[in-house]
Amino acid sequence: MLNKAAFYFWTFLFMLILPNVFMYFTEDTGTLTRVVNILLPLGAYWLALTAGAKPGKMFWVLFVFMFFAAFQIVLLYLFGGSPIAVDMFLNLVTTNVTEADELLIQIYPSVIFVVVVYGSGIVLSVIAWRKQLVLHRIFRHNQRVLGAMVFVLGLVMLVVNLFIDRSFRLADDIYPVNVCYNLGLSVQRFVQSERYPVTSASFEHKAVALRPDSLPEVYVLVIGETSAADHLGLYGYARNTTPRLKTLADTTQSLAVMRDAITMSNTTHKSVPLLLTATASQGDYDSLYTQHGLVSAFREAGFDTWFVSNQRRNHSFIDYFGCEAEHVDFIKDNLPITANTYDQELVERLKSILPSKAGETVAGSMFIVLHCYGSHFDYRDRYPKAWAQYQPVDYPSATSAYRDKLVNAYDNSVYYTDNVLYAIISVLESQGVPTLMLYTSDHGEDIYDDNRGRFLHASPQPTYYQLRVPMLIWASGLWRDAHPQQWSALRGRCGSPVATNLVTYHTLLDLAGVQNTLFRPEHALSNAHYAPTQRRYVDDHNRLLPLDSCGLKPEDVERFRAKRLRFP
Repeated sequence: MLNKAAFYFWTFLFMLILPNVFMYFTEDTGTLTRVVNILLPLGAYWLALTAGAKPGKMFWVLFVFMFFAAFQIVLLYLFGGSPIAVDMFLNLVTTNVTEADELLIQIYPSVIFVVVVYGSGIVLSVIAWRKQLVLHRIFRHNQRVLGAMVFVLGLVMLVVNLFIDRSFRLADDIYPVNVCYNLGLSVQRFVQSERYPVTSASFEHKAVALRPDSLPEVYVLVIGETSAADHLGLYGYARNTTPRLKTLADTTQSLAVMRDAITMSNTTHKSVPLLLTATASQGDYDSLYTQHGLVSAFREAGFDTWFVSNQRRNHSFIDYFGCEAEHVDFIKDNLPITANTYDQELVERLKSILPSKAGETVAGSMFIVLHCYGSHFDYRDRYPKAWAQYQPVDYPSATSAYRDKLVNAYDNSVYYTDNVLYAIISVLESQGVPTLMLYTSDHGEDIYDDNRGRFLHASPQPTYYQLRVPMLIWASGLWRDAHPQQWSALRGRCGSPVATNLVTYHTLLDLAGVQNTLFRPEHALSNAHYAPTQRRYVDDHNRLLPLDSCGLKPEDVERFRAKRLRFP
C-alpha cells in the first residue's frame, strides 16, 4: 500500500477535509450551510491534489491547510465549535510560552490526536517523496473530473443557500475561507498595533485636575485575570471564597459591589486595553489605534503614575498603555521564563511605592495600576500550596471528568485573590490621605459549567460564564468624607447593569476629579449624570454587538435570567 501513489492521495484528502466533517456536528448553522461546508472545500481540495503528479510534494504545497486543520481540531475540542478566530491567531503572538505549555499539557487528548494524524501525514509525505511516487495520468484525470463535479455541486448549493439563509456569509461560515479571512485580519491588526507609536504620536488628552489644591489622593486600579463573579462568595457563591471582602462589605460602608457587571470581551489582549481607554464609549474599536490611555490622562493631569504587572510583556496594547506610566514594573522581566510569581508580590511592590512610616504621606496624588495573574489556568499555580482551602486538586488533565478538582483549584485561586485584595486595601487604609481602589477582571471562565462542556475563555463565541465578572470599589474613610456625593452615587448604583470596559475609564477620572477631551459623565458610575446604556460585546471582528447578537446560547440567557441580571 505504501508503494501506491493513490493511497497517499486519498489519505491527504481525508486529512484536509476532516475538520469540515467535525464541524458538520459542532457548528450552529443551518443544515444546508453545513453541507456546503463539506462539499465546496472537499471539491477544492480534490482538485488541488490533482494539480501535481507527486502526492508527497502536494502535501507540502498544501501544508498551510494541514496546519489549519490541526489547529482547528484542537480548538473544536477546546471550545466545542467555531472556526479559528482572529483573536486565536493574535493569541499565538501575545501568549507567553509558559501559558501555552500549561494549556497544551492539560488538553493532551486533542494534541495527541492531531500529532498522530498530521504527524503521520508528514511522515507519509516524506516516504512518498523519497520513493518518487507519481499518480497515474488516468487516475489524475478521473479524480479531476470527480473533484470538479463535487466542487460545482457545492457551488450550486452555495448559491441556493445565499437565497435561503440571509445570515449566511462565506467569510464566516465556510472553512477554510473563514480561517484565511481571519488570518488576513489578524495580520492587519498586528501591523496596526506595531504602528501604534506612530498613529498615536500626536494625541493629547488635554487632561486637567479639577481639585489640584486638595489633600494628595491615591487611586489604585487592580485588574484581575480570569475571575468569574459566580465563584466569589461576595456574589452569592455557595462557597465563601471571599471571606475578607465579604466581611468588609457586611460590616462597613467602605465597599461598593457592582452586582450586575459584565465584560465586553472574553480575551485579555482585548479586554484590558478596553478597560484602560475610552474606546468602548466611542463605539469604534479602531479609535484604540490613535489614542492614548487612562494612565496617560492621569499623568497629564499631574498624578504620579505607576504600572505594575505580574504578567509578562506580550507585545499587545497592554504593554503600550502600561508603559505610558512614569514608572513601569513588569515583575517577571528579569526572571526565568518558568518563574511563577504569586500576586502577593503586587502588594509588596505597592508597599515600596507608598510611604510605610507613620506620619509620612505621599508628596502628591498618585494613580497606580496593578495587573494580576489572578485565576489564569493552570489554576494550581496561582496560589501557594498553603492557601489550598479546597481539596483535592490533583487533576491529571483538564477534562470534564476532573471538573470537581478543577473547580477546587480555581476556587483556591479566588480565595487567594481575596487575600491579595484585602492586603492592598490594608496598605491603602494605612495611608494618611484619601485612597480608593477599583477592582475588576478582564473576563471570566468556563469550567464545564453546563452540558455544553465548555472550558477556559477566549472562545470565538462567548458564554455567560466568560462575561460575568466582579467589579468592586473600596474607599477609605478619608476619601468618603471628602467626596460624600460621589460615594453615595456609587453605592446607589450597585444594582445597575454595568459594562466594565465602558465605565472604568470614565469612573476613575470622575472619582479623581480629572477631566479630558474623552471624558463622558454619563459613563461614570460616580457622576450625577450617569445613564446606563445597552451593553455590548466586542466580537472577533471588533464589531460592538448587542448581547443578544453576539452568539450567546439559550443556556447563557437562562443563566442571566436565573441570576436576575439585565439581558440584553
